[in-house]
Amino acid sequence: MSGEGTVHILVRNAQNLQNVERFGYSDPHVILEIEGIKRTTRVIHSELNPEWNETFTWKRYTPLTEESILLIKVYDYEKILKNKLLGEAVYPLKDLVRLGAQEATVPLRDRDGKVGESRLNLYLEYTKPTLDPDEDMEEGAIEETSVHVPDEGEQEIEVAPGETQGAAKKKKKSVIAAPRSTMDRSKLSTKKQDFQVRVKVHE
Repeated sequence: MSGEGTVHILVRNAQNLQNVERFGYSDPHVILEIEGIKRTTRVIHSELNPEWNETFTWKRYTPLTEESILLIKVYDYEKILKNKLLGEAVYPLKDLVRLGAQEATVPLRDRDGKVGESRLNLYLEYTKPTLDPDEDMEEGAIEETSVHVPDEGEQEIEVAPGETQGAAKKKKKSVIAAPRSTMDRSKLSTKKQDFQVRVKVHE
């Protein structure tokens, strides 16, 4: 089987988050998403500079590309009403694909799409998945095949690309050697030949 790859993201902390509460302070938590798979931190109550220090893992069976992204959303937790957005970002992963690990300080956009002073601090690591050699063969790699050399007098069977020797033999019945009388005479020698004829005379 192929070796799985991984993406590890450590959510360190956030700075200068918006306060959307009338009384007290926001209760922030972070939602991270890669290709539809989400991870969520715990809620930290009444804090605009929260410290999470939580690590999340995504298992990968296909490699990330330079177009891959990390979606980030920070919400204020509400027990009854809908959670309120504190900030969001779309973070490109092309540098992570190239470097394998990086620190990131991500600016967050507010509900109006404006970048303010809010920041989210992350540490990211990426390990590429490895491909099993047998699976690589299935993806179109060249496979070694044995070649049969026919003995003298044995009809040679042509094997088409991707066709087995057995399959070629099954088609042998439909391909019959042409009779000698119908052979291409253009391939015969036109060189003049000298013949000697011996005649025995009986007295």
